[in-house]
Amino acid sequence: MIGRPMLWFGWIAVVAAAFQTAPLSRLVYSPQAVEIRGDDLVMYRSFPMDAIGLPRPWLSYVEIIRPMTMGYNGGHVCAQKGGPLQYTNADDVGAWSIAWASRCTDDPVGFTWSAQWSWHIGRVVLGPVKLSHTALKR
Repeated sequence: MIGRPMLWFGWIAVVAAAFQTAPLSRLVYSPQAVEIRGDDLVMYRSFPMDAIGLPRPWLSYVEIIRPMTMGYNGGHVCAQKGGPLQYTNADDVGAWSIAWASRCTDDPVGFTWSAQWSWHIGRVVLGPVKLSHTALKR
């Protein structure tokens, strides 16, 4: 028979796993759509907690670009990581260059862009929110 202290450890493990896998970061950062024009990316997003006046969250991100053609560029995948950082003056529309991934975006068929953002509360990292977009060239 399992004792009560062991049950508490089990529940704590279940809650910790849920915080790391459930997309709880959507509570503070909500990416909605992406447009890619050449090397420029425009993302439409919202910060849901702004409505109640809380400060912007600390977020980390991983941005990945994969060529559509299997084996193109030797199977190389372009990735960029950043954060944690705080979007202090960010608008609902963000824009940046993806020229850093030109080895992956020059596939003649197209490429897939994906990103995920994770909310940092101190040392605790909550489950990521994800968004992806496929850019076809043909």
